[in-house]
Amino acid sequence: MFRKILKFFFPITFILISCSNDQVSDIQKSAAYNLDNYQVIIRSPNGLCINSDLVEEKNNSLLLILTECIKNPDTNDLIRRPISSLITVKFQKEIGLDKFKKISDFINSKDVKLKNIFRINNLEINKYYFKGNTIYMSLLSKNRDKTLGTGEKIWKTLSINGNIIISTTAYGFSKKNSNYTSYKELENKLTRVVNSIEIRKINQSSST
Repeated sequence: MFRKILKFFFPITFILISCSNDQVSDIQKSAAYNLDNYQVIIRSPNGLCINSDLVEEKNNSLLLILTECIKNPDTNDLIRRPISSLITVKFQKEIGLDKFKKISDFINSKDVKLKNIFRINNLEINKYYFKGNTIYMSLLSKNRDKTLGTGEKIWKTLSINGNIIISTTAYGFSKKNSNYTSYKELENKLTRVVNSIEIRKINQSSST
């Protein structure tokens, strides 16, 4: 189960590329999705919007992409801003995850180290810290596909809610690894997205 889940954490590049070009996109501030017997609710923070045309829904997984947006002063409609970051949010349901009360319990229960799995995918963990039920990881990738044009440094989080494991990833477009301010802003955006997620278990008996 562990390798299957970790494989899900890594980005689907062609979706991100389509999000970074100039195509017209349906964007919205909040949305709710059903993932089997769970309801996933996300209320995107100020300055960020969900790209609803890029949502990928499967039986046991859900992928969302958030980009920066503002309100059109003339129409009050949401419009995409010039992109300085992309944030992906992935949810996957796996039976048995609910036995782990915190993400630290899940990580500590596994024989395979997170750093080894990330290294296989050309990512190196620079640092990490736990905040509540979430692990925040600063990652460096010098060998990653450059097609998207993002910087080498990214942020990633992992958390667990019931039988759902949640992975968020924030990509910035600054090419300077010494640009601390830009990287700190990316971390703050990711934190706000993590805090905007709510997962509710659906009462199957009451819904029938």
